[in-house]
Parts: sequence; C-alpha cells; structure tokens
Amino acid sequence: MSSSNPVARLVAGLADPARRRGAALWFVLGYSVLWLIYGIIAKSSQDLNADMAEMVVWTRELALGYPKHPPLLAWILWAWFSVFPLADWAYLVLSVITVAAGIYLAIELCAEWLEGEKLAAVPFLLAAIPFYNFLGLKWDQNSILIPLWALAMWAMLRALDTRGWGWAATAALAAAAAMLSKYWSAFLIVAMALTALIHPRRREYFRSSAPWVTTLVFIAAIAPHAWWLVRENFPPITWVVTRRAAVGLGGTLQSIAESFGGTFAYASIAMGLVVAFVRPNMAAIADSWRWPRDERRTAAMLFWVPLALPVVPSLAKGITLISLWNTPALNLLPVMMLASPLVVVTRQMVERIAYAITAITLLVVIASPVIGYAILKRGVENDAAYARLLMHEAEAEWRAATGKPLKMIGGPFVLVSTAAFYGADKPSTFADFSPYLSPWASPERVARDGMVVMVANDSPWFDYTRDKLKSYPNARPVKEITLTRKWLWFDSAPRRFQITVVPPK
Repeated sequence: MSSSNPVARLVAGLADPARRRGAALWFVLGYSVLWLIYGIIAKSSQDLNADMAEMVVWTRELALGYPKHPPLLAWILWAWFSVFPLADWAYLVLSVITVAAGIYLAIELCAEWLEGEKLAAVPFLLAAIPFYNFLGLKWDQNSILIPLWALAMWAMLRALDTRGWGWAATAALAAAAAMLSKYWSAFLIVAMALTALIHPRRREYFRSSAPWVTTLVFIAAIAPHAWWLVRENFPPITWVVTRRAAVGLGGTLQSIAESFGGTFAYASIAMGLVVAFVRPNMAAIADSWRWPRDERRTAAMLFWVPLALPVVPSLAKGITLISLWNTPALNLLPVMMLASPLVVVTRQMVERIAYAITAITLLVVIASPVIGYAILKRGVENDAAYARLLMHEAEAEWRAATGKPLKMIGGPFVLVSTAAFYGADKPSTFADFSPYLSPWASPERVARDGMVVMVANDSPWFDYTRDKLKSYPNARPVKEITLTRKWLWFDSAPRRFQITVVPPK
C-alpha cells in the first residue's frame, strides 16, 4: 500500500508507539465529524429522544439524585447547555464527543496488552460496534459509561503498576463518575477490585498508599448522592426492580440468554472482520477466549466480570437483563480477540479492516437522507415528529389565556419530555401525572404555576390523560389541532392532538 494513502498513513501512525496518540486523535476527529454529519441529517426529520430530553428537564430541577438515575448526567447537561444553545445539533455534538473520548481512552486501555498492528486495529474494530456510533448518538446512561469505564480501568492498571497517587485518584474519580451515572457500574467496581487481587504487582500495590487514595477519593465523591439515596429511600433502585421484574424463573433465564446473545450480536461485525481478514486458526481462537494464565488474565477479568456478574442479582431478584446495559463492556473486545500470541496480525490485515470500516461509514453518511425520510414516514415512539410543533402551539394557547411564562406541561412521559426541550420558557414536566417521575410537580406548585396538558388523540394514554384533567376544575376548554411535520419536500402523516390550559389559581 502506498504511504501517500491516508488510511495507510493512519494505520502506520496507530502502529507506531511514538505517533499512536497523535494518530488516535486524528482518527477520533475524523470519526466524530462523519457521525455528526450523519446524526444531523438522519435525525433532522424528528425531534429529540424522550430519554435525552428528560435529562434536560432534570437540569431545571437540579438535585443530588433523580427518580430513575443518579445525577451526574443532569449536572453535565446543565454545564453543557449553559454554554451551548438548547438545540438538537448541540446535543449531538456532546454525543459524538463522548463516543470519541470513549474510543480514544479504549485505545489507551488496550495498549496495556496490545502493540503495533494489533493496537492499530483497535479503533476500527470498535467502530464496527453500534455502541460507538448509531446507539452512541443517543447520549444517555449507557453511552457515557464507554469513556468512564475505559478511563477507570486504565487508571487502575496504571496505579497498580506505578502506585502513583495521581493514577489512584483518577481511577477513583472515574469509577465514582460511572456510579453517579448508572448503578450498573457496581460491576465495574467489583471487576477492578478482583483485578487488583490477581495483578502480578498486587503485593507492592496493597503495601502502598495507592489503594487508600482510591478508596477515600471514591467514597468522598459519591457520599452526597449516597446520603440522598438513603434519605429518599432508594428511588432509582425501586425503579429498576419494579420496571425490570421478570415473569418467573423462565423469564429471567430468557432475559439472561438474550442479554448475552444480544451483546455478542452487537459485536458480531467486529468479530467477523477479525475472522475475515486476520483469519485466526481454531487454536488461536480457543487461546483467545479461554481463561489465560499469562498477563492477559487482568484483561479477561475486566472483560468477563461485568458481563457475567449481573447474572447473580438477576437470578436472586428476578430482574430482566438487556444487552444495551453491556455497552461499556466491549471496550476490551479487541484485546480478547487479538492479544493471544497465536493471533498474527500484519499491516495489510489492519489496512483491509480500516478500508472496510471507512467504506461502511461513508456509505452510512451518504444514506443519511434516506434514513431521515424513513424515520419521517415510519414515526417514532415519542411523537418526535410533532413534539416541537405541539410545544409552540401550547405556548401560544397558554400566553393567550394567561400572559405568563409557561413553567409546567403535563401528559404522557414520552411526549411532554421531548416537548419540554423546545419550550421557550424552559418548562418542567408532570410526566404521566406521576409524583414519582416528577417529584417537583407538587399540587401546590401546579396550583401556583398552572400547566398545559397535551396528548395525542390516538395515544394509549389518551383516556388516562382526560381522566386526570377532571382533577383540575379550572381547566380551560380543550383545543384540538392537527399537526404535520414538513421535512425537505416531504410531509409526515397528520396527527391530532389535544391541548388544555390549566391556569394558575
């Protein structure tokens, strides 16, 4: 391959210890730009995802914890949107930065076991996993764990090797940030602890101050949220247990099988690229996946424990597992596939993988308008073609009736969460009229501030919403409107909605 070829130069840079960090930065920069272009175009026919919008609503009610999740993502969004406008593109920028940081840190993590051409293959193999592109464009409690887990594992390994306070504190802060994003990170903590116990330098490590630094910094970082969690009687844990309860042992076992199957299905393209271009023989494949006796044991521990350990609480409490929760666990997949000394990787093999990923990514970007059109015609779960339009109509009705800022909107969670993102007055939500989902929507606050209630006529929540409106005798007459989303030269299917103003008392 000619050295003038940009893909070949990038692979050469990634394989060179002296240049690999610079090459990795160029990779994630180019990768981010391509996926940002895809996201802006493909998602331009719909509004924001309801889960993403819900976290923006949380920024208007800053707290040490929330009904469904710990608070870190709300804090990050509060800071992010203090600088950037409340716009879809700004949210997408945050998403691609998070994915890019995850890939860069995963390269550093994998460098603990891989070098040369094997390390050069890492970003391309990760780019074949939907967690790092399609799914990563939804910025949530799963995608944020990609960089946080990679950083926590890498810093922990550096602390084990050097016993340095800086690495020890970094590992603690990254692990604490992961826990303050999603409690699933408890499995990361266990994996890190077990890795320390089997590490070749464990004796020197535990005789140093490094483990104490990690422990104390971690406790200090999560202490405020832990206090809130106890005070509020563990609402996020209650949410998971009640929402993810399996139907009997059979349902639990089925969810476990689907979780493992789904996780490796997401990894299948990356694994297929290794099989197709590296062509490891059966002995090499067997050596890659059986429990190793050399320095790869630490990688195997960090890879397998977060995947396998959730089976224990699942069986004990009858909780269903889903493969999306394993999003950050695949950071080490390239190590599992390539670290065996029986796996031989040449420059030409890596270049072929790189060309395949580059071609796939470019084709996806080119197809983004078609995907946007398909989304417009198919529709999405949270009426995302209509939420922004409905919010503007609701604001007009509210101002005509009250002349005051609109501080609260009520109705089905998926609709009002997305609509609230586009509200000029930055309203909070009374989602599903649930005090659990919206603890800030007290009767006193609703009476003081009033609200607008919105619902689609064909929504399964229609009757429930209309019944709830009976609790507000001062509600104004219902207004029905028909909305159509226009995108380029196309229109969505028309949908009818009801808007009801509940003025302040």
